[in-house]
Amino acid sequence: MSLLSAFTSARSSLAAVSQQSNLVSRNVANAENPSATRKYASQSASVFGGVSILSVSQSSNQALFRSMTAANSTVAAAEVSYGALDSIRAVIGDTDSITSPASRLTVLDAALAQYAVTPEDPQTARAAVTAASDLAASLNATTKAVQAARTDADRQLADAAGTMNSLLKEFEKLNGRIMAGTATGQDVTDEVDRRDQIVTELSGYVGLNVQVRSGNDMTLYTDSGITLFETTARTVEFMPQSSYDAKTTGNPFRIDGVSVSGSSAGMPIKSGSVYGLLTMRDETAVAYQGQLDEIAVSLVNAFSETDAGGTNWSGLFTISTDGSSTDLSTITSKTGFAGLLAVSANVIATPTLLRDGDISGKGVVYNTNGTAGFADRLNDLLSGLKEQRSFDGSFGAGTTGTISDYIASSISWLEDKRSTASDEVDYQSTVLSRAQESLSNVTGINLDEEMSHLLELERSFQASSKLISTVGDMLDALLAIV
Repeated sequence: MSLLSAFTSARSSLAAVSQQSNLVSRNVANAENPSATRKYASQSASVFGGVSILSVSQSSNQALFRSMTAANSTVAAAEVSYGALDSIRAVIGDTDSITSPASRLTVLDAALAQYAVTPEDPQTARAAVTAASDLAASLNATTKAVQAARTDADRQLADAAGTMNSLLKEFEKLNGRIMAGTATGQDVTDEVDRRDQIVTELSGYVGLNVQVRSGNDMTLYTDSGITLFETTARTVEFMPQSSYDAKTTGNPFRIDGVSVSGSSAGMPIKSGSVYGLLTMRDETAVAYQGQLDEIAVSLVNAFSETDAGGTNWSGLFTISTDGSSTDLSTITSKTGFAGLLAVSANVIATPTLLRDGDISGKGVVYNTNGTAGFADRLNDLLSGLKEQRSFDGSFGAGTTGTISDYIASSISWLEDKRSTASDEVDYQSTVLSRAQESLSNVTGINLDEEMSHLLELERSFQASSKLISTVGDMLDALLAIV
């Protein structure tokens, strides 16, 4: 090797070491950043000796990345479901909670039984009416909690739409820079890291199908096939309701003009927080509200008063907005009754009407003689609470049983949903953690390895410097001879 070749080789090696050292420094600086991947230089031997840096690359594994984003979508759906169910359960408690409809019904049953034993006692009459008011209030509060959960789901959906649009706009800009940089051989590894981070964030909202095309171009679709990004970002649209009651229907959540859930959705999404929120708002909460309404209707029927013409009128419990008695045969929809349920103002003013009748004000008197010891009506009401009734099975809490049975079944249904969501969060969080760990092991930055690499570069730098120094000494010796 000539002195010139040796000098050229050493100088190119020094340049390569300098560039690689910069990459190691970048890696070390990002060692605590979970979104950063390891950067490394692709080298080539020079025809004149030494090495040169062809390009900067990064560690990647698309299969593991897809597994991680899929797990992230599943966890996000489970977390929002569990959060909403837990907020409802916090209001009603379990079957043993004093504030639950189950406990309130038990208290009412006991108060009625005591009133039947001492029908002449106005205090026991008042206690029975108070117990009925507490039961109605419990169902009212639970209805408010259910509708609050739906309102909160709408708020989160609106936030999700706004955030997704912002992320997609940033993604579009990054994708353009990455494609342009790839075409001209520039280092775009940091931009790719940020693009992947955006994909991870988006996967928390909807399940994704990610494809990398030629030129480092990336496309995004939902797990149902709706386009999120292909060349340009698509628009995410959602208009929240200002508030919810049992009869309110939520607005659709649209991506690229396509509804992602509900009976009108041709391509419903399957995971992500948006999926979890829509399922809670439109299915789970609606079903539980239906169960509450079934309980309310059964209570109205159990304490109704039948006039001489055979018409059943609401008695102790009313479901009209003005508190008046209702002809039960005219009811065409039970939706929202749990929120309307109240104790008649007539019996609040005169608790003994519970014993004597005509709470409805329709002339339905049971204690025709006005006897203080009359208990027949109270015993009939107690029997009515233990009567087998039919319920709408489409809401998931059973079709037949006593009111107490149905309330217990409803609470069990809610607890099963909540427990299942909790288990899903725990399991899928473990899956996500392992997926993140596997991806990090392949693409992440290992500080020990980087420091070891830095030592190797230092030795290479010293060797190249030594060679340049030696060449310099030899040239000096030659010049001295001349």
